[in-house]
Amino acid sequence: MGRCWASDTTVEALVVILEDNPRGLLVYRDELAGWVRSMDQYKGGKGSDRQHWLNLWSTDEVVVDRKSRMGEPIILAKPFVSLFGGIQPAMLGELRAGMEDGLMDRFLFAYPAPRHVRFTEKEIGAEAEERYGALYRRLSDLRLVLDEYGDPNPKPLKLTPEALRLFAFCVDSLGAEVLQPGFPRRLEGVWSKLPGYLACLSLILAVCRSAQFNSAEERVEQGDVADAARLLSYFKVHARRVFAELGSPDPLEALGTDLKALIEDQGGKLEATATELYHALQEAGCEVLPAAQERVFLLIVSSPCFCFYRRSGNLTTGRRPTP
Repeated sequence: MGRCWASDTTVEALVVILEDNPRGLLVYRDELAGWVRSMDQYKGGKGSDRQHWLNLWSTDEVVVDRKSRMGEPIILAKPFVSLFGGIQPAMLGELRAGMEDGLMDRFLFAYPAPRHVRFTEKEIGAEAEERYGALYRRLSDLRLVLDEYGDPNPKPLKLTPEALRLFAFCVDSLGAEVLQPGFPRRLEGVWSKLPGYLACLSLILAVCRSAQFNSAEERVEQGDVADAARLLSYFKVHARRVFAELGSPDPLEALGTDLKALIEDQGGKLEATATELYHALQEAGCEVLPAAQERVFLLIVSSPCFCFYRRSGNLTTGRRPTP
C-alpha cells in the first residue's frame, strides 16, 4: 500500500515503510516528548535511533539490519522523511535529552506568544480547500526520478541569475549575523543549518509554483528565494524564543548586545574613556556589568560591523576599517 505519512513507529518499522515508498514520508507525532522518549526503548537505551534520525535529516544513507530478513539489511540510499509535532514549553529540554548532537538545532520552531482564543464561526472556505487539494494532487502526480538500480536520483533545479544573487546575499547575511556582538552562542548550531533550509524552502516553493501554474520549465526564481527568506525570518524569531527558554543568556553575549546598541544610538561611532563608557552602559540599563570597572574592558569585541580598541588610553569604538 502506498503511504505518505506515519505516526507511532520505530526506526526499524519506518525504514520498512520507506523501502516501499521511496518518495518519502511525513512522520506526525502529537507529542514530540514521547517521540524522544521512545527512542531505543526496545534496546535498553543502547541503540542508535538518534543517529538514524540525524541521517534522515541529511538524507544520508541508512542501513538497518533486521532478523526477519535473514541477515539481508535494508539499505536506503536517499531517505526522505519530514517530522512534525508539538511539545509543551516546559518539556523543551526533552528534545535535547542531555545530548549535544545537534538534533535540536535541526528543528524549525513555531512558538507564538500566547493569546486569548475567542469563539468564531469562521471556517476555511471551500475555494481555498479546493485550490490546496488541487495543488497537492498535482504534486503527487509528479514522478520520482530513479537511477538504474531503482534508487531515487534527485533532479537538480537551476536558479535564475537573480535568484542566485539573492540566495548568496541571504547566506552571507546569515553568516554575518553569527559574528554580530552579542549573538547567542547557543544559536550558532541553529544558524549553521539555515542556509540548507533556505535552499530547501526555495526548492519547495519553486516546485509548488511550477505545479500550480503548469510551468514548462522547473527552476528556482527570485521570488521563491525571497519567500523562503521571509519564512526563515519567522523561524529565526521563534528559535531565539525557544532557546531562551532553555537557559539564561551568557553575560558576555548580553554585554556585546548592549555595547552594539549603545554605539548605534550614537550614530555608529563612540569615543569615550573606560569610565565614561562604563557609566553610559549603566545608564542604558546594562545588567551584566561587573563590579570592577577595569574588568569590563579586558574584552575586545570584534565583528564585521564594529570593533573596540584602545588608543591613547581611551577606548574608541567605530566601524571596522576595510582590510
